[in-house]
Amino acid sequence: MRMSIVAALAAATLGAGCSADSTILERVLVMESAYGPMTCPEVVAKYNGADGRMKELTALMEKSGNAFANAIAYDTEYATMRANKKFAQEAAERKGCDLSGKPPAKPPEAKPEAKQADTKKPGG
Repeated sequence: MRMSIVAALAAATLGAGCSADSTILERVLVMESAYGPMTCPEVVAKYNGADGRMKELTALMEKSGNAFANAIAYDTEYATMRANKKFAQEAAERKGCDLSGKPPAKPPEAKPEAKQADTKKPGG
């Protein structure tokens, strides 16, 4: 009995590790069509949020150093964040959004027209 539980956990862990790279899993975890009606600022916020969380999870996994614990604790959330980031990036490309984080370039300022001096004399 105990051996079958260990074997089942090992198989689940291996399966979770493999499925974390699955495009099918991405579509199960995140609804790609949710990015369609979003505005560029919303898409950029989703992208940056997912990117930041992926960095946090990566740091936690590196700190842990235990692949088994990482698979149980972090793989599903990491796969979700990766899918969010991927779908946000695709939506940004479709919509022409800028994910670089740079503020948009200011359009050149229009120079005010030079005021023409009034050549008429007052009272005349």
